[in-house]
Amino acid sequence: MAASRRTGLLGLALLAGPALAQEVADCGETPPVTALVEPWEETSASLGAGAIRLALLHAEGEEGVRLLVLTLPPPDPEEARPEPPVPRCRIVTEGGLGFAGLDLAGLEVEENPETATLTVTIPSLGFIPESTALEERALSLTFGVRDDALAAALEAP
Repeated sequence: MAASRRTGLLGLALLAGPALAQEVADCGETPPVTALVEPWEETSASLGAGAIRLALLHAEGEEGVRLLVLTLPPPDPEEARPEPPVPRCRIVTEGGLGFAGLDLAGLEVEENPETATLTVTIPSLGFIPESTALEERALSLTFGVRDDALAAALEAP
């Protein structure tokens, strides 16, 4: 499966590109299920043994798609949980607007045990300001396994 492939030369090339505007925000309210882009099999992904879930959401108006990120909090060995943990909900956008496109089928995953992070690279299309053209980009999400941190970077090829 594409989600299990290690980041290769593409990931190295992305490190050299300039970072573009992106935004990670808590959901506030959970988006309605009607905002999910269909078909779900192609527009959602589960990573990290189900601890990370990604799904595409319709953005407002004609602003493309947003990325919904649900993460389960890391387990606390000192706390016994009789109930399942509540996922944390976050939305990733390009400068507050939606992306022109995100290809979850083409995502690549890289785990780094030394830093306890999981990095997901998703091919994307972005709107070029004051133009009708689109630009290929890559959205990189780095998850902190121990602290539920999420950092996002948008890279131009």
